[in-house]
Amino acid sequence: MRNYNQCESGLIYNEFSVILIQTFTSAGIEIPLNSETNFFIKKDDDGHFDDQLFTHSDKVINRYRLKGFNICIDIDGNAPARLWGHVHVRAAVFFNKTVEISYRIIVSPTGRINGTKFCQTDVPFNTDQLIAVAGIVQHVEHWVYNNKKKGQEIDGSLKVVSISDLHIDEESHVYTTTVKTKGVTFDEVQKRYRYFFDKQRQKDSRKSKESKEFEYGWHNYIFLDIWESIGHEGRIRFDQMREDQVIEHIEQCHKAELVGLMSLYPEEWPYRMDSSFEDICGKNIAIDTDDLVLANENMSLVIGTYGNRGKEAPTDWKKHLARRDRYHVSWPEYLVLVEILLAKKHTINYVLNKYIFNSRQAIKDNSHPESKDGQQGFTIINDKILDMIEQNARLSISLSDIILQLDSVRYLRYMSHKHMYHETSRRLRIDADEQQLKDITERVDKSLTNANNIADLKEANSTKNILLFISIASLFGVLLEGNGEAPVFSMISKEFGVFTAVVLVVITSIGIYFSMKIMIRVIIHYFQKKHSKRKSHQI
Repeated sequence: MRNYNQCESGLIYNEFSVILIQTFTSAGIEIPLNSETNFFIKKDDDGHFDDQLFTHSDKVINRYRLKGFNICIDIDGNAPARLWGHVHVRAAVFFNKTVEISYRIIVSPTGRINGTKFCQTDVPFNTDQLIAVAGIVQHVEHWVYNNKKKGQEIDGSLKVVSISDLHIDEESHVYTTTVKTKGVTFDEVQKRYRYFFDKQRQKDSRKSKESKEFEYGWHNYIFLDIWESIGHEGRIRFDQMREDQVIEHIEQCHKAELVGLMSLYPEEWPYRMDSSFEDICGKNIAIDTDDLVLANENMSLVIGTYGNRGKEAPTDWKKHLARRDRYHVSWPEYLVLVEILLAKKHTINYVLNKYIFNSRQAIKDNSHPESKDGQQGFTIINDKILDMIEQNARLSISLSDIILQLDSVRYLRYMSHKHMYHETSRRLRIDADEQQLKDITERVDKSLTNANNIADLKEANSTKNILLFISIASLFGVLLEGNGEAPVFSMISKEFGVFTAVVLVVITSIGIYFSMKIMIRVIIHYFQKKHSKRKSHQI
């Protein structure tokens, strides 16, 4: 059953931008700017909105332009379509730690804007076809029947993607000539671009399995920008409506379609309940009545009508939109805000996962598999636990500094941008990520401190036992020490018999033996701790 009050006809997308943002954080980030790579990567700071958005002079983002590649996407199904052309690649680097590589599929009727080559389609896209293109990184939820497996399964391959004119190989080395691309998937392309910046994999290849660094995967995000040339199937004509009426109609009468788009759920969107709109899409976070901006944890959607605004507008919108060959979207300032929020979200989650990794390594390195109760126990060597607590503390301090700098809303010039920053942050659930990091930090710190206290108690118990045995041995040594007059052994022998005296001597000897054994073990552990600590400092 179709939703009540929904259009029977769908939207048509003549011109649009699909910005696929790949975000990753690593300890091995390097910016390979040199004479051998200058054909592949160039600084790209000139003309961006960064300096216009903020009042402070601190540079948060370093931008780079990378050599792109060609793509061809064939969409099958009931309405086959094709998209082909050149994908532009840009990179934004935050504090030399977090990198965002954006793969920009810009569609215009001719495949060119101001002489720059972009992409084009053979027919205007409908919502299902737009989902297929946007989902090449996330994969779409599409149920099919697998004849070989004789059962239902989710299949994200609603399209066939072919890559060409690629200049980076599987080892992330770049070439002035093209490399082989047969069978190369979009995921593989993303991997190659990542390790062009992230040198951790090369460093890890020279290390043992145990000493390899922590590595956190990348996060994909989709930024859709629908241009003012959006159309409508059927009798409704957007070109005969005011800009605010177009947006109102889309928001009120195409909720099921927007739910399908924002959840990457194709083909069955007319059957989605419009009551899901608030949960999946959220409210419109744009202040203008003739713009529609939606955002969730997977994607953002911007539908603007800038090119249709009348001559009474103080801004020359046609001149502004003519720069799409430079900015690639209609609303570049909102893309900057999304980039900053994604960097903030990913950095928080990177630290959260590294924090857990450090803590588990500390527990693993300082536990032995067997104990009396069958559970893992801790050795008396606890320096690594202390080191991991110190690492986590330094990590938290570093994160706090990064978050303060990324919390750029304090420096935004305009109230409309501050509003959109806060609303997008809420839709990305960044506050929930920060709270989770806080909860895990407190829990892990408490656990590691308890583990350290247990190890200290074991050391204290061992020392106490040694002192006890030494005291007993010393006592018996004094008692058994003869001075030629009345040795204790002789007294006991005469009073209780020789057997009792011998038993006491045997017990004393056993005590001395075990005390010496424990003392030797503590000395060995002491030197092992010193060696381990010296080795960790060298690393």
